[in-house]
Amino acid sequence: MLLKLFPESWIKFTKYTIHTNKTTKHSATGHSNCRAVRETIRGGIRVGDILHIGSGSGRTATATAFATMAHSRAMKLRRERRHLAAFDFDHTIVAQNTDTVVRDLLPADVIASKDLNELVENDCWTEYMAEVFRLLHKQQVSESRIRDTIRGIPEVPGFVRLIKHLHKKLHFDLIIISDSNSVFIDEWLVSHNLADCIKAVFTNPAHFDETSGQLNVSPHHRQTDCKLSASNLCKGRVLEHFVIEQDLRNNIRYDHVFYVGDGNNDICPVLRQRACDFACARQGFAMEKHLLRNRNKLKLRPELLIWRNGFDLMEQILALPQLKELIESGTPAAAPPPPGVAAKDVDAIADGGEEAAGGARRASAVTPSNSTN
Repeated sequence: MLLKLFPESWIKFTKYTIHTNKTTKHSATGHSNCRAVRETIRGGIRVGDILHIGSGSGRTATATAFATMAHSRAMKLRRERRHLAAFDFDHTIVAQNTDTVVRDLLPADVIASKDLNELVENDCWTEYMAEVFRLLHKQQVSESRIRDTIRGIPEVPGFVRLIKHLHKKLHFDLIIISDSNSVFIDEWLVSHNLADCIKAVFTNPAHFDETSGQLNVSPHHRQTDCKLSASNLCKGRVLEHFVIEQDLRNNIRYDHVFYVGDGNNDICPVLRQRACDFACARQGFAMEKHLLRNRNKLKLRPELLIWRNGFDLMEQILALPQLKELIESGTPAAAPPPPGVAAKDVDAIADGGEEAAGGARRASAVTPSNSTN
């Protein structure tokens, strides 16, 4: 097949030999590269992945390209299996709405002003909060008072314990996807010793201006595609992109994804979940009511868990048969090789890929690269 595809510059695989245009090349680097090439083809790299077979100096580039694919293939075979829990923040981890708690530091007549409320009516929540922060600054409400107010918001009972248990005992990856803002979430997490438990926070970026001291906020992103979400944050898109990125960049695949929320803006992410995942809706809140009322219409795939507090949710999670092995061992499992690939072949590919990677690094020192960062 390769000979038909490349009649002029061709390659032939023998035991540790690469032939290019009938010229045999033997070297320590060539030896490891060739092994990597053989194992790469055996491991399932598609012929469509081969873009160009050169001659002369191109032989090193060819071997390097195959070696890189071999190493990538080995890493994929060793993909790590983990579990992910994604949390909303307001009324999920914390018992109140962080935005409205801080807004209520304003005088009542300012909160009720027509100009401010028009922003809410026009579905511009981020712009609304930006104006709230401007008015707080005008009223000389200090940064320290805002931070103290955030730290004083209570948790939903049991959620600090739940987060620590999932992170430290069950080794879950934990993320937060929230329409609050980065200042509020970071301040609360740090004050409750949870910052190290959270892998990533996706929210509206905010900061206190160093000169004026005013709190500024901007949208996480702009979107018009998802009608279930606000224009500044589609939680479903964020969750989906995170899971894909973990798979492609870090070779982490999540066996189960738990999404924990309470509101209508938590509907989108659970509609993107798989049948092996879990949608965790707070009892008596909008998310639960919407899902129960429209479950058949929405064609909800994940298993639905209804929770009252963090203790209740942890009890339900620990009782899941899908997590029995994880709970008993206390460590995440390594991903098994794909069907038809023996464990010893994984090690062989990995060994070849690592050796070839050394050759690739040496080759890159003398070979110009067209890649950009």
